[in-house]
Amino acid sequence: MSEEQKPSTREELYTRKRGKNLAILACIAVFAILFYVITILRMGG
Repeated sequence: MSEEQKPSTREELYTRKRGKNLAILACIAVFAILFYVITILRMGG
């Protein structure tokens, strides 16, 4: 496993957390849109 370096400042920590949270949000949004599209297609448009 790779060791993560400890952030030197609080700002760096917040930046990392924000980036991670945005990535998770993007994944959830993609899955929600995909689910919606598949549901519409299965219903016959």
